[in-house]
Amino acid sequence: MIEAAGEDSNVCIIAVEEVPPESVSNYGVVKPAGSSTADLFEITDLVEKPLPKDAPSNLVIAGRYILPPSIFPAIRKTEPGAKGEIQLTDAIRLLRGTGCRLLALRLPPGERRYDIGNFESYFETFMEFAMADKEYGPRLRTRMKKLLGV
Repeated sequence: MIEAAGEDSNVCIIAVEEVPPESVSNYGVVKPAGSSTADLFEITDLVEKPLPKDAPSNLVIAGRYILPPSIFPAIRKTEPGAKGEIQLTDAIRLLRGTGCRLLALRLPPGERRYDIGNFESYFETFMEFAMADKEYGPRLRTRMKKLLGV
């Protein structure tokens, strides 16, 4: 992502990944400018957690960004959304109006992204990392087997 940004201090690069259309309402979704088959492509808009029927694509924001310094004034101007939260996607949309280039970069095939935006996915991620830990993993796996009666 850093390489894609280069020396341009007025570019926003957002990592994206493809999800099934019925899952888009869990994420921020980008609208590609034209064809989105390339790994790096321009986006014309982004929207936070749209209904599947309203989503501009099934390319969702993967929580990795290269943002220009102008993001901070944009965040300060961003009004809280329906749940009272300030959405980064809304601040990035403001950047679009200032001439900032908005680009999306697809995650490489096979790269795993961990979503910790809700308790279930946070717990799953935590357990996966904890059980893979070289020091604590073996004891945790033994304990989990005992708890599960396996």
